[in-house]
Amino acid sequence: MNYETIRLKLRKCYIKFTYKKRRKKINCSDFTIISNNCWGGTVYQSYGLRYNTPTVGLYFMAEDYIKFIYNIKEYLKFDLEFIDFSESKKAKLTGEKHSYPVGKLHDIEIYFMHYKSKEEAKKKWNRRKNRINWNKIIFKFSNQNFCNKENIEQFLKLSEKHKICFVNNKQYNVEGTIFVKQLNRSNDIKASYEPFGNNKQININKFINNL
Repeated sequence: MNYETIRLKLRKCYIKFTYKKRRKKINCSDFTIISNNCWGGTVYQSYGLRYNTPTVGLYFMAEDYIKFIYNIKEYLKFDLEFIDFSESKKAKLTGEKHSYPVGKLHDIEIYFMHYKSKEEAKKKWNRRKNRINWNKIIFKFSNQNFCNKENIEQFLKLSEKHKICFVNNKQYNVEGTIFVKQLNRSNDIKASYEPFGNNKQININKFINNL
C-alpha cells in the first residue's frame, strides 16, 4: 500500500466522522461541481450530500477536460460510448494497463476508474447529469494527467465566476490558482492533497455559500 492510498483511506475515515458538523457550515445542498477528477465526489461526501454532478469517481485528461467545460452543454448531448483502456489516449501516452471503463463523448475521453462496469458508469452518468444545477455550479481543475501551463491559463479564462484551480507545481502557480504543498515531488498534484471544507488554502464552505 503506497503513501497516497494510505492518505486517501485516512481522509475517508475522517470524513465519515465529521460530515454532519461540516454540513452545518453551508447554506445550500443543490450545488453542482464539475471536476477534472474525484475531488467533487470528496466534497459531496464531506457534507453527506448526494452527487449533483456526473463527474464523480472519474477523471479526464487535462486537454479533454478543458474542451469539455468550454462546450459542456453540447458534450452532454452526446450518448456515452465506451472503448477499451488499451485504445485510450492515456494508454498510448503511458503504456499503462487498466480494466476500468473508458467512456467517450464525441472526441473526449472519460476514465471511470471507480466503476466496475461500463453499464454502471453509463447508468450513473446519465442519472447524475440530469441533476446539474446550472444556477449554482463550481468548475474545478488541477494539474493532473498531462496538464500544461496552457491548460491552466485556458481554465482561468473560463467565463464562469465560480472556479477553483489547485496546483502543486510552482511553474503553474499564477494569479487565480491555489498552491498546495505536498510531501512528494510529483509533477501532478495528488488527490489526497486537494483541500475541502475550511483550511489554510481555501474555505470551501464559504465558497459554496457565495454561489
